Amino acid sequence: MSDNFIEAPAEPAENHYQLIAAIILGIAATLTAVSSYMAAVVDGDAQAGRADSARSLSDANFFYSQANQTAAADQQLFVSYATAAQAEDAELADYLQTLMRPEMAEALQWWSSTDDAATPFDEVEGNPYTLSDLEAAQELEQQSLTQVQDAEDADAKGDKYDLSTVLLALTLFFAGIATLFASPKVTVGLLAVGGVSLLLGSAVLVQGLTL
Repeated sequence: MSDNFIEAPAEPAENHYQLIAAIILGIAATLTAVSSYMAAVVDGDAQAGRADSARSLSDANFFYSQANQTAAADQQLFVSYATAAQAEDAELADYLQTLMRPEMAEALQWWSSTDDAATPFDEVEGNPYTLSDLEAAQELEQQSLTQVQDAEDADAKGDKYDLSTVLLALTLFFAGIATLFASPKVTVGLLAVGGVSLLLGSAVLVQGLTL
């Protein structure tokens, strides 16, 4: 009795190539979407960081200006006080003290009781003279520098995501056209190039995510 089974034909090699191409294209498309989204996010962060830095620096300049005006007023009062004290005009000297800021009055008392400073404004250890506007300005200036650095870091991430998007776009191109050629060697070559660009794009994307 003869066998009636008919041997099924082997699956064409082209089907394997199409399956590989489809897998590569699917992964590349997903990673491209992720990379493009992250690039848009960090670009927005970079722009917001620069805007925040500009505002902080503007505020710092305002407080620096205020501090300079306050320091000039304090120095003028001190000169008037020293002149009155030199002329032994106690009444005027006492009156001028009432016009001084608490920090200035405290520094004046410190200066009167120490030989370490020529004026209440000398940067000597223990001098209680302070300018709150100057301290605020310095904090805002440092904040501005931090915000600029954050913006630059966001830009660096954005560059990684942009490069990843380009490499993944190459993957989409090579894998997309790989199965259009009749020559298996050409198909395999294009799929290989697409696979390499997929790996490179993925690696760059991971670098951006870990920065």
